[in-house]
Amino acid sequence: MCRTWETISCCMRKETENTGLTSALRIYVVSGEEHGERGGAPVACIEDISKHCVESPDKDFTPLLLLVPLVLGLDKINLRYLPLLGYTFTFPQSLGILGGRPGASTYIIGVQDEKAFYLDPHETQPVVDIMSNCSEVDTSSYHCNIIRQFPLDSIDPSLAIGFYCRDKNDFADFCSRALELADQSDGAPLFTITRDPQISKAETQDGDWQFL
Repeated sequence: MCRTWETISCCMRKETENTGLTSALRIYVVSGEEHGERGGAPVACIEDISKHCVESPDKDFTPLLLLVPLVLGLDKINLRYLPLLGYTFTFPQSLGILGGRPGASTYIIGVQDEKAFYLDPHETQPVVDIMSNCSEVDTSSYHCNIIRQFPLDSIDPSLAIGFYCRDKNDFADFCSRALELADQSDGAPLFTITRDPQISKAETQDGDWQFL
């Protein structure tokens, strides 16, 4: 899914470049090579992402959707990663987690203690007509009738974390928080941040195999 979004974003970027328009959003996937997965913790390069979000020196930083696909175990998630996953929800840039339990994809929007709270993307809701002349719009479908939750340690090890950075300062704040998170990981970070793309490549090659 992450790669699909990245491909769509790339196509839209080419279209806006051809028409002279400005893209409203950039999508960047912190993962393996485009045509093949890499092992180890994903490495996000600040320089590469900055170039991705700034079309030219006279342009502003384009808002960024940052996706981090992860595999944090084999049949079950490695429990050492659970505190780190929970900590990502403290980021102001957090969009939650695309994941769920085996065979049941969900959108995890928060955690509390040992529980994950989620929305079910498979449940359809009637569209809300906000353009109507009616003074009272029915927004009942905006809310859940029940609180959906499951034990965090039962989450599928294959998941993706999402972040949204609205501008350059927001991205800098995200990088600072991500570095702090990596420092707290005790040698097993969810992902890492680096400024130099050459360091990023070297770290990735050194971490081709990581036993969980």
